[in-house]
Amino acid sequence: MNIRNLNFRRILTYAGIFSLLIYFILSWAGMITDHYERTGSDFMGFYSFGRISETKGIQYIYDLEEQKKLQEEIVGHPVTPIFHTHVPLTAPLSIIVIDEDYVESFKRWAVVLLFINALNVFLLVNMLQIHKFTRENLVILCLGTYLFDPTFSGFMNGQDTAIVLLGAVLWASGFLSKKYTLAGIGLSLTTLRPQVAIFLAVPFFFRHRRVFWGFVLGSSVLVAVSVGMLGYDGTLKFIESIRYIESTVWHEPHALDMPTISGIIRRNFTISDPAPIKNLVWICYLLGIVGFSMMWRKSAEINERHIGLLSTVGIFLLPYAHYHDLILLLIPIFCLLRMYQKEDAIHQNYLAIVPLVVSWLFALGFAGSGFLKFPIVYFIMSFLVYLLITASKLKLFRSVSSPVPYIDS
Repeated sequence: MNIRNLNFRRILTYAGIFSLLIYFILSWAGMITDHYERTGSDFMGFYSFGRISETKGIQYIYDLEEQKKLQEEIVGHPVTPIFHTHVPLTAPLSIIVIDEDYVESFKRWAVVLLFINALNVFLLVNMLQIHKFTRENLVILCLGTYLFDPTFSGFMNGQDTAIVLLGAVLWASGFLSKKYTLAGIGLSLTTLRPQVAIFLAVPFFFRHRRVFWGFVLGSSVLVAVSVGMLGYDGTLKFIESIRYIESTVWHEPHALDMPTISGIIRRNFTISDPAPIKNLVWICYLLGIVGFSMMWRKSAEINERHIGLLSTVGIFLLPYAHYHDLILLLIPIFCLLRMYQKEDAIHQNYLAIVPLVVSWLFALGFAGSGFLKFPIVYFIMSFLVYLLITASKLKLFRSVSSPVPYIDS
């Protein structure tokens, strides 16, 4: 065999895909067969939604005592409960998916998440000019996007971040295709994470208001449906649960694991009184909204660059976000790919592997003691911001339209 005839790019690409796939399958199989891992996942909160809705009624899903009692029955001993305080939009879905068998319910929810992730990949890839990709590169792009590491983190935890991403994708793709009202309605799905929805929506009040009013319309409908499901007493319990979580989250260990500005502060400083830090984080969040609103108002046009920057910086400034919320970085990644494709700046062979490379970098952060986890996260976010700002100035790996032929070696 002549080593010069080997296609090392293709070998490394497929090795990367299959290694991630095998790692994800084995990790999920290990989790679902381990009693303490599966009951310690965030799915426990979603499961509580479904079971309490079935046995007591939807209006009781935010009763913290009911959640605690149910979770202790499943685990088999007293526990520190995983209180689920997400907005109740997923409660009807939880009723369909969940029954008294926790493990089987988790498996059914996993199938739902896999389907939503496939839909997200389809919508993201169609933001690009797919006719410019070969069939093989299109498959690589889709698989790399589907195996995005933060997506898998949400999948392992039974989180609903795939639905949040769906709303963000509908927003980004709708806006870039000039379907502004539909983009706003799509964005309303992100109200599962209200702080995400507000950060992404407010700047559009100052330009492209059809997006903003579409968001207001969609969100109003979802709020009305939520209040209708919960009733007066259930809505009060929801507000009480939010207040309780807000008062405790800054003291809990998982606050150290946030990839946000609040996480940086918590990991690097000993905090005896979290109140000033909490206020500082919320001020940074509000200043971020003000800053992007001014950018929207002053910009001649809003394009992929703005959408990508808003999404990336928004994640960093969120008061509460976890590793699985980094799934939203797929928005700036595909905005960047779209920009490079417009500029014919990078050959399709390299564009196709970008999501896979980013996913592998994320996965490497967990190697060993995991001390590289956050440095890699912040490097990727910073690099995305840099590339989004300078994309039009870069011509890397030869343009597709370059008169010099590309040689696939």
